[in-house]
Amino acid sequence: ATEDFRELYQQLRENAQVSSSFLIFMVLSTLLASFGLYANSAPVIIGAMILAPLMAPIVSLAMAFTRQDETLMITSAKTLAFGFSVAVGFAMLLSFFLPLQIETSEIAARLRPTLLDLGIAIISGIASAYAYARAQAAKSLAGVAIAVALVPPLAVVGIGLGWLSPRVAGGALLLFLTNLAGIVFSASATFLMLGYAPFSRARKGII
Repeated sequence: ATEDFRELYQQLRENAQVSSSFLIFMVLSTLLASFGLYANSAPVIIGAMILAPLMAPIVSLAMAFTRQDETLMITSAKTLAFGFSVAVGFAMLLSFFLPLQIETSEIAARLRPTLLDLGIAIISGIASAYAYARAQAAKSLAGVAIAVALVPPLAVVGIGLGWLSPRVAGGALLLFLTNLAGIVFSASATFLMLGYAPFSRARKGII
């Protein structure tokens, strides 16, 4: 419906902006993920995923691709780039202060992305777009936040840079880029299937 579309689009425009709460939750989720990686604690890392505010600007970017909205695309891309820089920077800073250079199993698990990781990202993107597009699905946003697991690999990138280890930083960066591409693509395709843009407009963005 037109009213539903207007409300969603307004929400995504707001989500694409950098705010103080975005910065605070970005820092806290990164530090929590980093400690969880060092402690080899999956529950702590899951908590960091729930805190991470990255899902909102990612969904905004997906809508921007679907609608070919350059303003929204640039705004959400800048917000994501800022968030990524904050995550890598704080994880790297923490690695300087912690006298630990042990590759735990949680860190090692984020160094070798596979097609399974891409499949998980694609399903996560579909769930993210659907949860935003359907008000009755909003209660599933916490679960979607866990599935959109971007902060832990970003934290590993920062840790790898702090350790001066190209292998650790490069492997985690590849996983992050795989997840990001899969989420944005599948979320864009989901918005297209839900009728938020005609195929003629969405085709270029999805390609």
